[in-house]
Amino acid sequence: MAKIYSSAAAYARPGWLLIPHDSEEDKAYYVAVFCAIDHQGQQPFDQQMRNVIEGGNSDYALQKIAYKPRLGRSVIGRWEQLKADEQQRAAQDNVVCQQLLMR
Repeated sequence: MAKIYSSAAAYARPGWLLIPHDSEEDKAYYVAVFCAIDHQGQQPFDQQMRNVIEGGNSDYALQKIAYKPRLGRSVIGRWEQLKADEQQRAAQDNVVCQQLLMR
């Protein structure tokens, strides 16, 4: 059973939902994937992220990486909290995007 923290100090990053089984590396990977997708595209962000994450699996892989919808929604939620000018800058610069979403 996962331990639930009652203190905000227990969160790894302010604003991130407590998802006990997701590591900082998982969060950083999902942010990197989000920053690489088409932010002006017709396909929803979560579907684009799923396509990238699960599309990278080899047919012969014994363990396939599955998209984690809750973590994806968390990243998308962080994006939606950005101001319009921050979203515009982030959509144009991958590094800026990652910095804004990981703060």
